[in-house]
Amino acid sequence: MTRANLLMLTPLALSLAVGCSEKKKEEQPTPDTRTLHVASPDWRDQVIYFVMTDRFANGDATNDDQGGGEYDPADEKRYSGGDLKGIVSKLDYIQGLGATALWITPPVANQWWDPVVDYSGYHGYWARDFKAVDEHAGTLDDYKDLSHGLHERGMYLIQDIVANHTGNFFYWPNQNYSASDPSANFRLNTASTPVSAPTAAPFDQNDVTNPDDVAAAIYHFTPQIADYSDPVQQKTWALSDLDDLNTTNPVVQAALQDAYSYWITEVGVDGFRIDTALYVEHEFWASFVPAVEAAAASTGRDDFLTFGEAAVGGAELDDSTDQLVASYLGSAAAPEMKAMLQFPLYNEIDRVIAKGRPTSWLTYRLDKFMSVYPNPHIMPTFIDNHDAQRFLTDASNDALRQALALVMTLPGIPVIYYGTEQGFTETRRAMFAGGYLSQGKDSFNLGNPWYTTVHELAALRTASPVLTRGDLNVLRDNPGGPGVFIYKRTYEGESVVVLMNTSSRNMLVSGVDLGVPEGTVTEKLYAYEMDDDVVMQPVLARLKPRAIAVLKLGDTTTTITPPDTTITVDTQVEGQTFTGDFPLSGTVTPPVPFVYIIVDDDLDNAVRVRPDEVTGTFTATVPTARFPLGASSHTLVLWASAKNVATDRMSFDADITFNGTITTVPDPEGDDTGPSGTYTYPQDSSFGTGRYMDVVEVTVEAGPAIMNLHFKMKDWSSVWNPTNGFDHVCFTTFFDLPGQDGATFLPRLQASAPEDFTWDLMHFTSGWDNSMFGTDGATADAWGASKPAPSLEADAQNKTLTFSFNRTEYGIDSWEGVKIYVTTWDFDGVGAEYRPISADGGPWTVGGGAEDGPKIMDQVGPITIPAP
Repeated sequence: MTRANLLMLTPLALSLAVGCSEKKKEEQPTPDTRTLHVASPDWRDQVIYFVMTDRFANGDATNDDQGGGEYDPADEKRYSGGDLKGIVSKLDYIQGLGATALWITPPVANQWWDPVVDYSGYHGYWARDFKAVDEHAGTLDDYKDLSHGLHERGMYLIQDIVANHTGNFFYWPNQNYSASDPSANFRLNTASTPVSAPTAAPFDQNDVTNPDDVAAAIYHFTPQIADYSDPVQQKTWALSDLDDLNTTNPVVQAALQDAYSYWITEVGVDGFRIDTALYVEHEFWASFVPAVEAAAASTGRDDFLTFGEAAVGGAELDDSTDQLVASYLGSAAAPEMKAMLQFPLYNEIDRVIAKGRPTSWLTYRLDKFMSVYPNPHIMPTFIDNHDAQRFLTDASNDALRQALALVMTLPGIPVIYYGTEQGFTETRRAMFAGGYLSQGKDSFNLGNPWYTTVHELAALRTASPVLTRGDLNVLRDNPGGPGVFIYKRTYEGESVVVLMNTSSRNMLVSGVDLGVPEGTVTEKLYAYEMDDDVVMQPVLARLKPRAIAVLKLGDTTTTITPPDTTITVDTQVEGQTFTGDFPLSGTVTPPVPFVYIIVDDDLDNAVRVRPDEVTGTFTATVPTARFPLGASSHTLVLWASAKNVATDRMSFDADITFNGTITTVPDPEGDDTGPSGTYTYPQDSSFGTGRYMDVVEVTVEAGPAIMNLHFKMKDWSSVWNPTNGFDHVCFTTFFDLPGQDGATFLPRLQASAPEDFTWDLMHFTSGWDNSMFGTDGATADAWGASKPAPSLEADAQNKTLTFSFNRTEYGIDSWEGVKIYVTTWDFDGVGAEYRPISADGGPWTVGGGAEDGPKIMDQVGPITIPAP
């Protein structure tokens, strides 16, 4: 080529070069100007709002039905239509409530419909692709819009994640599994939609009949967990048929770290809630958490929040569950989660606030909360969640108010589950019109009293460092039952005191040392059933039923006139153990008209004593009839109401033996076939051949105040790791009280009471619930007003359940003549519904009856309690 030709070509070459450069410039993506990455907040100051995306708000109706048989808003098991755009449209509502952070269920691409278990993945926990947004939820841009919308409001985004499992893409029919040959009876879930296997590597290697997939060891290829106490099954078997990932495999570890780091760097997630953390090895979390924290640090987040789920029950006055939950925080050498959801505290709040158990149980749990967890101030606390009945399902409105006040004034990060602020009783009801159980109405009512209550309490919390960062000191509780509960929060010289009465009776508060001078005037920050200002004095207050007061201790004092009356007690009470009623004597100086003996702070059941008009001496008998059988602890105070003077609070024990009538009623085995004799058990493999709803004997032990009710069962199951120690059966027991006009409909059972039986009280219990109701507010479709629940004891070895009822809790004068009618069925705790019935039945449906047939599998009674 000559120089002339070169010069002639050069302009053309330059033109082409410039054109290519301009084309590349045009193809460069437009910079994303959305606010995706922000610095981490101080998590102690946050209030989290938890949303189940599919049930919250529908912002795009075009993505509702993807054609996989998965969409039907009338069916709890299927998609309803909520999505990310819907959440974005309701951010003002969420922020107005007082939330500062949003936790959403997993947005990742899910298995839409699983025909094996007859359920859909609308909830988000059945992944098919850990690195893609599910089509029902929307698009990646929708997710970024949510991140932007939150961050522009100074709020934060928490994504729910799963590392333990995928969806159910393989299984063994009827759990017919051979450990020596897992390929035997193995089935791929070929009818699953939209796909029959995870779509992204390495999780697509899920066929145990394929040697390459077996060698890859991405999955454990194991059946459903049968024994939750077996650590091998817990970590390597399938939870509810969901395919268990081999999280010890470095390939799996790397893939999950990559997938979840993606959501941080790409979308701007500020924290992870980690599902089923309990079922994954500690070593996995010790590598996973630092990896995602490093990804977060690359975006400017220096305190990425991780909090795990260990959904454990646990008994009262036992810290084994706290120790287990806290173990997933790791150690200084090998840290794991930064925080753990407070299931132990959740269970205790339910027992004490909703069910009326002793407030001393809550003292014990809070002591463990503050001592077992290194940083309790960032532990998420809650009263409602998506996997259990809502608090308000079987608790009173007053109890809900107290539970909300608790989580908003205790250490920890309060979590509000969507719908609590609208008074929902259904676990997964939709908030938007057209969604599941919506009845065609939106539920974003800013004027709802519960929205206002949550807003007020959240505002109080976020404005008060003493509530978000202060220490905790419980000052008063009741070991004998529901009643007084008082605690103090202190931070940098500021103190707040919270008073509650968890009982339906009036309580006396006296002798509480608040660490401030007598006469200190308080500022009322929040109150319910507390009309009077509270001034610190020896006899502090009469607390009305279910009262609440949040009081700021100030510097102002008022003069308190010293009492001119004293009460002395001659009987040794402190530290004693009584086996029955006991005498009490003393003197009031100078004499007053009456002295009240108050046991367990209970004013309504106080014993009124008239002292001698001259000497002031008195004698009386302290009744113990309403004490539970066996060992129990109590307190006693003497109060001269005319002078508002009380003795010091005395503690004592009781050990009461049974004294009453015993009635035993055998029930034939095999009669758990419904009123028609045609009912069959649900067909899910977990039911197998067990007769879990078959009662074979009922024993009634009726004492002066306590009545024990024993149910002996044909078979026993606890395969789902239930809080109460049994599952695959629920009991609905009705009580007909003499001389009262009760109801004949049996709420939610599609049935009527037996002839000559009308019920006044109803008891319901399942593996996760234990509740008592009256007829007030009850209908054929709804339980009535909440009442204090009995104690419950499950004996798996002897297949026996025992419930202890105290008649004084229900205004019953005597057990004599009370009739008892016992029924069994099974209950869907997630849907908060008795299981359905149909002619053909199904995996979770009783067969052999009409859809509107009685939901009674077995029945015993009525049994009449005889005279003593």
